[in-house]
Amino acid sequence: MTQYTSDSPYQPKGDHNRRLSLGIDPDQFAAEAGITTDELRDYERTAPDHDYDPQVALRVTNALDRLEQAMPNLQNGRGESVSTTNPTLDHSHHRRLQASEMSEATLRGATIYGADNQEIGKVSHLHGQGPSAQVIIDIGGFLGIGAKPVAVGMASLDFMRDENGHVHAVTLWTKHDLEQMPEHQHHH
Repeated sequence: MTQYTSDSPYQPKGDHNRRLSLGIDPDQFAAEAGITTDELRDYERTAPDHDYDPQVALRVTNALDRLEQAMPNLQNGRGESVSTTNPTLDHSHHRRLQASEMSEATLRGATIYGADNQEIGKVSHLHGQGPSAQVIIDIGGFLGIGAKPVAVGMASLDFMRDENGHVHAVTLWTKHDLEQMPEHQHHH
């Protein structure tokens, strides 16, 4: 495996600081980047004069670039919304769901809001349980007809309840990102 050193374009400590400025915890970021939390920690802890895995570096950098572009408002460290045109989509006062609430019965039908704070789909069902579950989201279509189901990791969704008790989630994905994913095939 090719290893990169400090003279490469990747900077583990700088990428670590970029992730921190977005306020994303290691587990959620690793899921977004498609790597394990251990791989992320190993990469971020790399000393300037040591080698690191270039595939991990590439995935981290690509994920950071995508997230910074999609959610520039998080870079202020406070998660303030820069949009004043639709205050009803301010999720900062919504209560995060507890682990015990992360069941298919609670999440089915929940609206998913993307990185641009627009509705991108609804939860169809789950595969598995807990933080490693796959959430199947129906995107597009009308009243469930013609929708494309895609699978995303539970860790990439932040489920919460609004002031009226409605369950929904926000994600760093955009509708375009989900549309590019392979269609989830239901196995009966």
